[in-house]
Amino acid sequence: MAPEKKDSLTLPLETQREKVIELLSRHFAHDTLSLDELERRIELAYQARGSAELHDLTRDLPAEGAALAKPAAAPLPDAFAPVEDRILSIMTETKRRGVWRLARHIDMWSIMSDTQLDLTEAIFPDGVTEIDVSAVMTSVKVIVPPGVRVVVQTTSVMATVSDESFEPPDVGSGAPVLRLTGFALMSEIKVRVRLRERLLESL
Repeated sequence: MAPEKKDSLTLPLETQREKVIELLSRHFAHDTLSLDELERRIELAYQARGSAELHDLTRDLPAEGAALAKPAAAPLPDAFAPVEDRILSIMTETKRRGVWRLARHIDMWSIMSDTQLDLTEAIFPDGVTEIDVSAVMTSVKVIVPPGVRVVVQTTSVMATVSDESFEPPDVGSGAPVLRLTGFALMSEIKVRVRLRERLLESL
């Protein structure tokens, strides 16, 4: 006899919270939630004190099978995505944000500058997106949306490199991966999730 499926409401509250945030992130990734609505609901999820409050955050979402299925014909297949891109910032302040399709490989040069790369509205290709950072006496901040797995593999010399992303998707989940390589010399590189940054600023 097959074991009975455990009711989600009997799970510990923190586990329920994680599952709700994961579900909300998947709906955002498939355009059934806007960025503002995603952030609002995740903030409410962290504030929730019971199962009923968490359940209310996903009650109005369409069933996953219908909502998260990929369309039969994508408007822009990955084959048309740019392969390489370059961001150059020398003794200046550079900010890049908005809706744009990421290249699979991005060369970022930041020298004696303040560089911010906001990817919360960017379109990630399937698989791995690599940013090869060359940072010298500079500050680099990379902001990612929830639901992206971040891998930091930079080399640092007299520098600070911090990955402040949280609750990454499981390996093998099919979530986009952002990998940072390159080097940092007398610099600071930070990776943050958009939601966590907003929460910290509100404290």
